Amino acid sequence: MALEDGDALWHWDGRVSRTQNIPQGEWFGTTGHLDYGGNGWAISNFVVYPGEVLEGKPHMVGGDGSFSWLNNNPGNITYGGGYFGAYPGKTNWHNFLIFPTWDAGFDAIRQLMRNGTYSSLSILDAFKRYAPASDGNDPVRYANEVAAALGCDVSTVVGDLSDSDMVALQNAIMEMEGAVGGWSYARDDSALPQAVYDAIWA
Repeated sequence: MALEDGDALWHWDGRVSRTQNIPQGEWFGTTGHLDYGGNGWAISNFVVYPGEVLEGKPHMVGGDGSFSWLNNNPGNITYGGGYFGAYPGKTNWHNFLIFPTWDAGFDAIRQLMRNGTYSSLSILDAFKRYAPASDGNDPVRYANEVAAALGCDVSTVVGDLSDSDMVALQNAIMEMEGAVGGWSYARDDSALPQAVYDAIWA
């Protein structure tokens, strides 16, 4: 079945997989966390869009093409019952939503903060939830930086922020998530790996 807009797949050594996670057991016979049998840099993630196909190595520390960039998802928003303008039913690794455009993904941060459970939280509590310390983040620093930029206290309720303050909050989250560019191809580009090209045009 041909790939549709918003579909993601993994590629390695002429093989493709549309599973959310890299099929370690099938491809490498490994089961350990992030154990790719020494093949990590040879694996790529591709996401298909109407006019292009993006490629990255987001599973590798320091790899080009982060998930936020690949998925047009500057906030790295995961599926939790709502799509916020993302392709319905389309997610990538860790349930990251895939958006048609970067602007749509940026606006999704606003929607999540305005309409979700975040709207009743303080800036500090919002960052503790959005970027928990248990995931290696520093939510207190993030909250302090945002509050300082807005000229308010970290106890300010997210739902009370003005529209311009919300844009500043969105920008802070986008910067925190750190999008890194990868490679872009036309859908019919002969430079695409053959297996990926075949999957797109099946």
